[in-house]
Amino acid sequence: MSRALRVTPGLLALGLLVPALGLLAGSITLRARAPEAAPQDQAAAAKAPAVPAPAAAPTRSTPAQAEAAFKDDVHAKAGLGCDSCHGPKKADGSYAPIARTAIAPTCAKCHADASFMRKFAPQVRVDQYAQYQTSVHGQQMAKGETRVATCSDCHHAHGIVQVRDTRSPVAPAHVASTCAACHADAARMTPFSRSPEVFAEWSQSVHATALLKRGDTSAPTCSTCHGSHGATPPGVDAVANVCAQCHVREAELFKGSKKKDIFAAMGQSDCLVCHSNHRIEPPDQTWIGLEGKALCATCHDDTVPGAAVIKSVRQGFDDLQLRIKDADALLTRAENAGMLIEDGKLALHDASEAHVRMRVLVHAFAAPPFDEVLKEGVAAAEKASTVGHEAMNELQYRRRGLAVATLVILGFLATLFVKIRKLPAI
Repeated sequence: MSRALRVTPGLLALGLLVPALGLLAGSITLRARAPEAAPQDQAAAAKAPAVPAPAAAPTRSTPAQAEAAFKDDVHAKAGLGCDSCHGPKKADGSYAPIARTAIAPTCAKCHADASFMRKFAPQVRVDQYAQYQTSVHGQQMAKGETRVATCSDCHHAHGIVQVRDTRSPVAPAHVASTCAACHADAARMTPFSRSPEVFAEWSQSVHATALLKRGDTSAPTCSTCHGSHGATPPGVDAVANVCAQCHVREAELFKGSKKKDIFAAMGQSDCLVCHSNHRIEPPDQTWIGLEGKALCATCHDDTVPGAAVIKSVRQGFDDLQLRIKDADALLTRAENAGMLIEDGKLALHDASEAHVRMRVLVHAFAAPPFDEVLKEGVAAAEKASTVGHEAMNELQYRRRGLAVATLVILGFLATLFVKIRKLPAI
């Protein structure tokens, strides 16, 4: 009985000692693993929609195919029938096919009539046929060239759905493949001296990635730049205006730069000199420089007056990118250790935004506006790093404090244990 009474306080001291040792171990190894990518995120990336193949060139449908397709046609839903386009049946009960040169004028009987269209679709424009007549397609068709596109090639002849319907061949995600039915066909394009590689080039562009993989329907496709019914290749003097529909700030900066007059004197298309037309790649700071594959190096070398500016801009990009990378790594370490770093994240976001703005300001082809934003970005990156360092210092301070507290507790428990052992037996 007395032996049990002597051991019980010792066990109590040991019970306090074990958690203390756990706290000490935790203070030394306190660090969480970085979260891994969620399986669903990986699966989503793997299922990103691929660039579609060119659509098949339209072929004449059989009467049975036309009847089946017409059931879901917008014209059928509006109460129109076969005779609305084909005229009355022939003696054998069939409808006469519409000649290719007559397709657009046939569609225009309704679609160019404002009074008629207002009864069914008031929002639909009635100048589409007029635009078509000004297009390359319409002008060639007027000359009797039937290999060019007409209404049914893009919208289909039967089974036509509204443009905003995702099944439509002219819905944003399908426009390029619809155009490619003709424009990716080498046999069809060669007689017109057109490259059949345009669709393949566009498919590798940043625009195709945004539209087809990210689902951004505002991203440019064929009709965005070339027009739809009035489709025509933009000329040298029109390219910048076409690009400026979306890239407003870049266009304004370029127009105010020295390069504008230089390119005009050379007869060069402003944007195409650096970005090309269809295979437009994501902008990268490695384009800037006077060495290797840098775009600037294709025209400039160390002897030009602007060489110092080119080098300075590239150095600014590289310096800020490195600062952002280091600050991000530091903040990640602190966050994984359980520290609060919200101010640092905000500063890091500001630094990244400055980096993006610098890419835009490159189009000014001058140092002053670029350097101002660079300073803002560097200041933000330094603030993010400061927050990260302060968080890590605070973490070390806490660990040292916890270690000291643990040692005090251990000393107290050891003293208590010795005292208990010296107590006289009852």
